Amino acid sequence: MSPYASSVPNPMAQNSDYNRSSERLAVTAEPDYKVEAVHNNQVSSEPLCVHVERVVRQYFKMLGDETPTDLYALILRQIEQPLLTVVLEQTRGNQTKCAQILGLNRGTLRKKLKAYDLM
Repeated sequence: MSPYASSVPNPMAQNSDYNRSSERLAVTAEPDYKVEAVHNNQVSSEPLCVHVERVVRQYFKMLGDETPTDLYALILRQIEQPLLTVVLEQTRGNQTKCAQILGLNRGTLRKKLKAYDLM
């Protein structure tokens, strides 16, 4: 079964309007993981969790009365793949360094990279 109601578009899908929006995120090195977001030419600095919460609330709003399934897996896929991609780019493909940055075992990282067809 689909992780979202089939009659409602998935706002978190890679080709959704959400991803084509003018919102850009930049994570700072602060311990509370603040994110500087530019949305409609307005800059705000909020924790990453605020942005995730906003998207999940939008998702439920778009669903209306429909009940999603496998939402946890959907959210993880939407966050994990770009996270792996960016960290792998930053380490210039060095999986050992990438695994260290992410706090993962190298074998676990390789398994995730294969799952997302990133290797």
